Amino acid sequence: MSRSTLITLAVPSIVAALLVSLFFAWKTNDSFFRQFRSFSVTVINQSDYDLVSVETGILTNDAKGNIVKSGSKESFNKPIKAGREKVLEPSLSLSGEGGIYLQYTDSRGDTVQKTVCSYTESVSGYSTVTIHNDNVEVKENCN
Repeated sequence: MSRSTLITLAVPSIVAALLVSLFFAWKTNDSFFRQFRSFSVTVINQSDYDLVSVETGILTNDAKGNIVKSGSKESFNKPIKAGREKVLEPSLSLSGEGGIYLQYTDSRGDTVQKTVCSYTESVSGYSTVTIHNDNVEVKENCN
């Protein structure tokens, strides 16, 4: 076999092996790569009440240094039933730096707001919010 024939056969095989390896690494290390994707939040509703509305949005500082909601927000009006979970991928935009909040209203009419990403410049990464009857847990891994 000539050298050019070997190269012609080897290059596609090497490229295919690299692509399969990258795909495998992407799928098995999802939490590593997930922090570089657009921001998402997993809402785990372990309370006894349905969440009737959920809103995510950007928090910024005003001229006096007070934390305020910016105009970038997204509402999700499809209920998240008690005992269920939902991954939300809001389309948020930010110029500079800020944070991300999640505000929900449950079927009793109670409204709660939590910061789910305390600092971001790129609105990327992810957070997990677990809602209980008497408290809310937030685990964030955002950029």
